[in-house]
Amino acid sequence: MTDPDLDEEPAEHGRYRRYLQDLDGVAEANEADLVTTVLRDPVMSMAQAAVNHHLERRAAQLLTDPAFTAWAQMMATRSPTDRSSPAG
Repeated sequence: MTDPDLDEEPAEHGRYRRYLQDLDGVAEANEADLVTTVLRDPVMSMAQAAVNHHLERRAAQLLTDPAFTAWAQMMATRSPTDRSSPAG
C-alpha cells in the first residue's frame, strides 16, 4: 500500500524542470529577465539551483567568446535576493 501524498512529485520539481527548459531555450535578449523571473520563485533554493545550473552551462559555452565579459557582468546584476520587477 502506498500513500498518495508521498507518491506525488512536489510542484517545485516540475517548476525546476520547466525553468531549466526555458533557460536552455531563452533568447539572449530575454535571458536576464527570465533569470530574474526564476529567482522570484517562492522556493528560493530550487530557484537558485536552476539559475546556477543555467549560469554554469552558459559560462562554459561563452568562456572563450568575446561576449563573455559583458554577459558575466549582466548576470552579476541579477541577485538571488532580487525579487523586484526587472527594469523595463
